[in-house]
Amino acid sequence: MKTQIIRPFDPWKSPYCTCPKKFSLDPYTGCAHNCIYCYATSYIPNFYFPRRKKDLLKKVLKDCQKIPENSLISISNSSDPYQPLEEKYQEFRECLKVFQNFNFKILIITKSNLVLRDIDLLKKLKCAVTITITTFKREILKKLEPETPNSEERLKALKILSENKILTGLRLDPIFPYLNDDEIEEIVKRVKEAGVLHIVASTFKPRFDSWKRLERTFPKVAKKLCSLYFEKGQKIKNSFYLPQQMRRELMEKVFEICQKYQIPFSTCREGFLNLKTSKSCDGSHLIT
Repeated sequence: MKTQIIRPFDPWKSPYCTCPKKFSLDPYTGCAHNCIYCYATSYIPNFYFPRRKKDLLKKVLKDCQKIPENSLISISNSSDPYQPLEEKYQEFRECLKVFQNFNFKILIITKSNLVLRDIDLLKKLKCAVTITITTFKREILKKLEPETPNSEERLKALKILSENKILTGLRLDPIFPYLNDDEIEEIVKRVKEAGVLHIVASTFKPRFDSWKRLERTFPKVAKKLCSLYFEKGQKIKNSFYLPQQMRRELMEKVFEICQKYQIPFSTCREGFLNLKTSKSCDGSHLIT
């Protein structure tokens, strides 16, 4: 089965990936959120200068006719579907209209409250929305994710989606030692109150370009982390990992807090399967 734009999800064949079989769609090439930790900048040229895809809707429709019924489509794994281009052109909204004609499961990953615009369509689909929140500290957020809606707006979006019976999850990802690891309980507590049904967490796994951005943006934090990543940690594929014990302690911390607030939890590409209490790592089990 050859498709043009909705392709099988393949996270670089990571030995730690526990994702279910699914397809992936990025409605735009690149992203305007300018998150300094983004991994997609390492393989998508001019990533911070997003652009539209030629004949997007035509290609999406064609691919939908080839994909098996009840397939899971994850949107987006490289660039946010709800970035400023979407506000202007509404091409992802048109994709959602196309999906209404097919029996698919749709998993949306975003950092934007613009998703609220599409509640009318989401209600008609088998879908779940996962929103990323890494910090509630505005001074950190403005440096970490410069062009994103603030975390309070994202939290409000989760609450409104939940109130509208749309399944929601949180991506607590990435976690940085010495930067946002002291906010884990606050984030979990507040999203639980907002109706979130699943949390997936992961540590920062830099590639060379994202590490350079961290050094420029948070030099003191980078100085503390440098030897942990590049001397005591390990490289898997093109990403650098913290030492295993340190990662385990961070994930155990999230696990215990999620247990406290009675919310299912999983990790993303960490390898600690014994900490998993959720039926899927990405939250796709929420969609039935």
